[in-house]
Amino acid sequence: MSDDPHAWGGDWSVGLRVWVERAGRALLGPGRAELLAGIDRCHSISAAARAMGMSYRRAWLLVQDINTAAGEPLVVTATGGSHGGGARLTPLGRQALTIYEQLQGHLLQTASGLLPRLVQAPDAPTVHVAAAVSLEEVLGQLLAEYALRRPTVRVRVIFGASDELADHLLAGAPADLFLSADSPQMDRLEASGLVERSARRPLAENSLAAIGPAGQAPSIRRPTDLARASTLRVALADPASPLGSYTRTYLEKLGLYSSLMSSAALVDNSRAVVAAVRSGQADVGLAYGSDAARADGCRVLFRVPPRSLSIRYAAALIGQSDQPEQARALLDFLTSVPAARRFRRCGFLPAVRR
Repeated sequence: MSDDPHAWGGDWSVGLRVWVERAGRALLGPGRAELLAGIDRCHSISAAARAMGMSYRRAWLLVQDINTAAGEPLVVTATGGSHGGGARLTPLGRQALTIYEQLQGHLLQTASGLLPRLVQAPDAPTVHVAAAVSLEEVLGQLLAEYALRRPTVRVRVIFGASDELADHLLAGAPADLFLSADSPQMDRLEASGLVERSARRPLAENSLAAIGPAGQAPSIRRPTDLARASTLRVALADPASPLGSYTRTYLEKLGLYSSLMSSAALVDNSRAVVAAVRSGQADVGLAYGSDAARADGCRVLFRVPPRSLSIRYAAALIGQSDQPEQARALLDFLTSVPAARRFRRCGFLPAVRR
C-alpha cells in the first residue's frame, strides 16, 4: 500500500453524523442529543446548557424546536426558579434519545471497525496506551471516533488500576501514553523520569456518587444519611485502588470511614461497586459518577459536589515512546473540545486546568 501513489493518506478521514427527522424536519442531531442527555442527567435546562457552554436562551429555543418537530413534548418543564424551574425528559424523549445514541454507537463501531481494515498497511504504526479501567467505556467511544480520523494508525489499550499500570510501566512495560485516574501515580512516573511535567495534560474530572438498587425506596438521600448506614450493607472500593483512596478521603472528612469500613464489602473498583449493588449483595455503594450515570438496575442516591472532592484524570506521553508523533497526535485528540463533549456524555466533568 505504501508504494501506491493513490494510497489512502494519513491526512484523510471519514466523518459520520446521524440525524433523526420527522416529516422532513430535523429533530435530533449530535448537539440536540447532547442537550437532551444533559437535561436528563441534570434535570435542568440551564445546568445542561452551562455544561455545554451554551446560553440558556439558545438551549431553551432548541428544546422548543425539538418539541415542535416531535409533535409532542420530549422535554417538559416545571415552573419556579430564575430560569423556570426543573426539566425532565418525557418517556418519548428518553426513548428517542436512547434510540439515537444506540444507532449512532452502532454506526460508529461498524465504520471504525471496517475502515482501518480497508486502508491500514501491514506495517501501520501502533500506539500503545495504558489507561485507568474507569475510562474503558468513554475511551472505547473516543478511539472509535479516532479510527475514522486516523484509520491508518493502530491503537492498542491495556486497562487496569492506575497504581498497577504505573507499577508495570516502572518495571519496563512498553507504552506510549498513560491515562491515569490518580495524580500520585503520574507523579511516580515523573519522579522516575518516564514522564516530563511538560508532557502531562488534564484529561477530565469525575465525581463520587452513592448508588442503590433501582427498585427500592430511597433511605439514603444525602451524605449525612450514611451515618446510619450501619444497618445496611455498603460496597466500597478497596483503599489501595484510586477510587478507594478518594472514597476514604471523603468519608474521613465526614468522620464515617472507620464505622463504615468495619462492615463494608470491599471490591476491586467502581464497576465492582455497581455490580455488588445491582446483584443485591449491597444496599448502597460509592462509585464514580461516570459509572453511576449509566448503571442499569441502580439509581443515584446523591452526588458528592466537585468542591468537596476533586477526582482528576491526567494523560501524559511516555518519554521512551516508540511512536512519539503518533502518540502526541492521539493525546491532542483526547484533550480536544470534541473529546471533552464525549467525556461529558459519558458522565465525566470537564477538565479544569490549574
